[in-house]
Amino acid sequence: MSAWSLLLPILIPSAAALVLPSTKLRTGKALAFCVGTIVTANSILTLLIAWCAPAGTLPLLHLSSTLSFALRLDGLGMLFSVLVSVLWVPTTFYALEYMKHEGREKAFFSWFILTYGVVLGIAFSANLLTLYFFYELMTLTTLPLVMHAMDDRARAAGRKYLIYSVGGAACAFIALVFTIGHGAGASFVMGGNLDTTAAAVPRNTLLTVYLLGFLGFGVKAAIFPFHGWLPSASVAPTPVTALLHAVAVVKGGVFAIIRLTYFVFGPELLRGSWAQATALILACVTIVYGSSRALASRHLKLRFAWSTVAQLSYILLGALLLTPEGLAGGLTHMAGHALMKINLFFCAGAILYKTHREYLFDMQGIGAGMPKTLFCLAVSGMALSGIPPLAGFVGKWQIGTAATAAPYGYMGLTALMISALLTVLYIFSILGIATMPGKGFDFKTANQGVEDPNALMTIPMFVLAAAAILYGLYAGPAIRFFGQIAAGVL
Repeated sequence: MSAWSLLLPILIPSAAALVLPSTKLRTGKALAFCVGTIVTANSILTLLIAWCAPAGTLPLLHLSSTLSFALRLDGLGMLFSVLVSVLWVPTTFYALEYMKHEGREKAFFSWFILTYGVVLGIAFSANLLTLYFFYELMTLTTLPLVMHAMDDRARAAGRKYLIYSVGGAACAFIALVFTIGHGAGASFVMGGNLDTTAAAVPRNTLLTVYLLGFLGFGVKAAIFPFHGWLPSASVAPTPVTALLHAVAVVKGGVFAIIRLTYFVFGPELLRGSWAQATALILACVTIVYGSSRALASRHLKLRFAWSTVAQLSYILLGALLLTPEGLAGGLTHMAGHALMKINLFFCAGAILYKTHREYLFDMQGIGAGMPKTLFCLAVSGMALSGIPPLAGFVGKWQIGTAATAAPYGYMGLTALMISALLTVLYIFSILGIATMPGKGFDFKTANQGVEDPNALMTIPMFVLAAAAILYGLYAGPAIRFFGQIAAGVL
């Protein structure tokens, strides 16, 4: 398969998104068929490309002899593109039902599928310039999704998201310009592609630029103290928050940081430096702070949003250990977290969709009326807590093991243990309220008319719950694949 094939999964949803608003699709069924077909076909195409793994680089636009917009597929890009393409399908079918009560479906799905193409552009980027272009384009395509309701809360969330993103973009741009000026424009290279010998650049200058880039891309990865936009964005429709928190935006930020760390600056330059220590401290603070805020929150979607803040830094913690074992553990958790977190938001959205209840104190005994939803929430929640043999355990165990043999690892182990305890508390408190409301509780009165949603919403939840179980039980092939990426083999 030619490298030209990498362009198709980006162009197809982008073209469809531009055409969709001008079509005469008036019925929900017609719109659902069109959107479902586009997303499913594009996902199949992306998986086929990942399977065939086309070699070589596809230059799109030459700016100079060493600088261009270009696409390429390597192991890390393969992981991210497969994750995106697999999870975008169930989210689409879930959204087709959920968005019936949100309104402006055609506008929503236009931005929704456009974002799909843009995120795949991030996955297939061959160099930092291309990644930065698609990364910032993602801000523009996701902003209308965050602001979909167009009420005061949505507008405020959109403004906060934009302000944080612009600030992050400025920091990342400084790192981009500096690295291009020092020979990092051609392509990503495992181990780093900076020319640190040609020019007499002080090491502290390089480390400062790295930290600027880390913080810039860290905005979308919700690193402390630039995390504030993510909980606010939970006002968006649930399919949007599911993608924001599990696949698209936040994972795009993590993906960019891994590219910057391992494929531009390189672990040898960073290992043992004050920049590594600073980044690790920020990751550990984010883990503990996010978990604490999740436990304190009484709003269901907001609790899961704060959980995302913490869980993303698990991935960064593994990557920032700057060892192959740490990176492999981070990638393992990256995939597992996507499965768990997207389903937790699906479950929260199902409760909101059927009951209009948003706060924990309104969900007493709700498990009796929505047993399917609560089952899926329980499986995904226990997986997130790291209970073996579910999905969350595998990555956390790898990260913890890697931390025992890495510089500054003691900080990571401490943060992991504190967060594990807090995660168990905020997940099991939800399950307790929903299933064991206390003596004298009248289930019939409280849950009158409460029921699980239809198959379009429940099937994606069951599929993802099953995936969280199977990923934990049969993680061996995935772990070996991530190990090859971390070792630079893929």
